[in-house]
Amino acid sequence: MVGAGPAGLVVAHRLLQARVSCVVLERQSSEALSLRAKAGMLEHRTVQALGPHGLAAPILERGTTNGVVEICVEGARHLFDYAALTGGRGHYVYPQHLLVRAWADQLAAGFAASGGGALLFSTEALAIDRRDAAPASVPDGAPLPAASADTAAKAPAGSAFAATVRAQSPHGPVHVDCDAVVLASGAGAALVPPDITSHDHAHPFRWLTTMVEMAPLGERTIYATHRRGFAAHLRRSPQLTRYYLQIPAGEGHGTWSDDRIKAELEVRLGVEGRGLIAGPIVERDLVDLRVRVREPLQSGCVYLAGDAAHLITPAGGKGMNLAIADALELTEGLLESRAGRPERLASYSATRLPAIWRTQEFSNWMLTLFCGGVLNFHKGAPDPAATFAHGLHRAQVERLFAEPAFARWFAHRYAGVDDDA
Repeated sequence: MVGAGPAGLVVAHRLLQARVSCVVLERQSSEALSLRAKAGMLEHRTVQALGPHGLAAPILERGTTNGVVEICVEGARHLFDYAALTGGRGHYVYPQHLLVRAWADQLAAGFAASGGGALLFSTEALAIDRRDAAPASVPDGAPLPAASADTAAKAPAGSAFAATVRAQSPHGPVHVDCDAVVLASGAGAALVPPDITSHDHAHPFRWLTTMVEMAPLGERTIYATHRRGFAAHLRRSPQLTRYYLQIPAGEGHGTWSDDRIKAELEVRLGVEGRGLIAGPIVERDLVDLRVRVREPLQSGCVYLAGDAAHLITPAGGKGMNLAIADALELTEGLLESRAGRPERLASYSATRLPAIWRTQEFSNWMLTLFCGGVLNFHKGAPDPAATFAHGLHRAQVERLFAEPAFARWFAHRYAGVDDDA
């Protein structure tokens, strides 16, 4: 597995449980892996799927739940109880970086106890040498030095493996001989086989994301739509709150001081002048809203999952859920193939891609819902076309509260509930 994010770690855990030796390569250090707070919304079906494999415990023991979302339109607040429309199945809320940390520690302990693999941090995968295709080389074509005696994983003499992954660690080169390679990191674009196509799109604005050291404003996720742009409030922990702020594509950190961020958030969230966003900003980032789907998700012995397979906007909180679903399906295919039943593994792309495209469509719909009616406040007076777009946007939000069938559709898609319970 290349990448110790949700997808890579879930695959590794399942393989370890099935007594299949595996190696996880992660280019970040162990410390850096859990420094940045990321997504935190887990669908009910995701947690249910993780439960039988012993991976839901951190979420159930330390996470919270959410079944109501607050939609604020120009300061007017509307509560949408989506759990009431899905049989009580809302979201679990647990920060991704804490979940990854817990899973990584659990995996490392399992490897230590069983000797069935390794989790290698600060180790960057550079090339995949395949027996069934031309090798994917390092971008500049420079070969790695020969493996040293302390290489982390080597094939037994005379054995035949499908591929060798060549990597670099602080201690020197690492060669891993393996039957299958799972690319589960968005940072490994150079490793993606050339017969896999990448479909990319970039939205014309970006989000400024901040983590504020303060208690959440309330127990609900807040999506705020405003003529000045979109804003969101998301709980992460009792003393940590994540905020999104839509800004023009050309603006960066230099034009947004902490005071300006807090003031703008208060305007868009409808709490202007109350000083409610008062904690220090402990993390900030710029999110260019790029989306991607790669297909097929398999090429010979190389399989894509998580960020290597797709990028999705944060709208709707679907990214981590998609990655985990990829990992669970792929692992079942790998295990069945080892047992002499290769059909499920061969159908991995055909199984996952329809779900990935449907989720991309929903995320794009939500992005349009919340960001499509902005009147270009940074450019002065809006033009008639922007005013018309804002009117359509308001009508779309109002549909959620005026049309029960539409509300039910949204609730099921947002919560990630498949049936009509």
